[in-house]
Amino acid sequence: MYEAALDNRLKAMWVMGEDLRKNDPNTNKVIAALEKLDLLVVQEIFFSETCKYATVVLPGASFLEKSGTFTNGERRIQRVNKVVDPLPGTKPDGQIVADIMNRMGYAQADYNPETLLKEIAQIVPFFAGVKWNELGENGKQWPVKPDGSDTEILHIESFKRGLGSFQFADYRESRETQINGEYPLILTTNRENGALQLRHHDPPHAQRRNPDRRRAAHPPRRCRRAFHRRRRHGVRGVGARQGGCESPRVRRGAPGVISTTFHFPEMALNWSPRRARLEALCPETKRWR
Repeated sequence: MYEAALDNRLKAMWVMGEDLRKNDPNTNKVIAALEKLDLLVVQEIFFSETCKYATVVLPGASFLEKSGTFTNGERRIQRVNKVVDPLPGTKPDGQIVADIMNRMGYAQADYNPETLLKEIAQIVPFFAGVKWNELGENGKQWPVKPDGSDTEILHIESFKRGLGSFQFADYRESRETQINGEYPLILTTNRENGALQLRHHDPPHAQRRNPDRRRAAHPPRRCRRAFHRRRRHGVRGVGARQGGCESPRVRRGAPGVISTTFHFPEMALNWSPRRARLEALCPETKRWR
């Protein structure tokens, strides 16, 4: 979609619950694509980095403010029940979509999780037997047969698609992975996790609003400590054309590879990965070299 937007083949985008500006690599390209759009609609519960480029922001409701289902990596379809009413001026995502459909001339009833689940069951084969009132407390694991029975273990005696399919390609070292004197390190970015900051999860625009500082995400000044370094190279920080950041933490990794989170937008680690250059901070002079 970014390529299509830059080539004038995509004119509008509707983003629901995803911070493209912060999460996706090569941020310069992401911003250029978003600014090229004629219309950017962002549907969010908090004002994210992507919202800054939006033509209009549609205020959604959090998971406690709406009913629906979550399907996790275990293939488990779980029912979610509304606990509190949405804040004034906000609506559940399903209701926002229904309202837009009505405004565009396609008559649509108000959002209802039960009727929507019926529609999904008619379209998605492995949801065929999923019914709102039969999900219970633990939900069901797809495929769910029309009689309502689910599948605890998907593959028992054989795989559904048969034997594994392997695709072969000759290894070709990319420009970014060529380690030499000028570029001695490889930087890989990752999502925030409990191993780095227990109270953080991607992205931070929600956690930082917690008034209880003991439970809130760490303030921006702590973002410097989210970096990893390799002792072997004497790395005290990471530098790129946009600037550098000191890193007091050490974490093990593959030789020649350092890793850090892109969780904090202040650090802008995803700005331009193809042109970023890693440098070492000399412990003696405290200057970049």
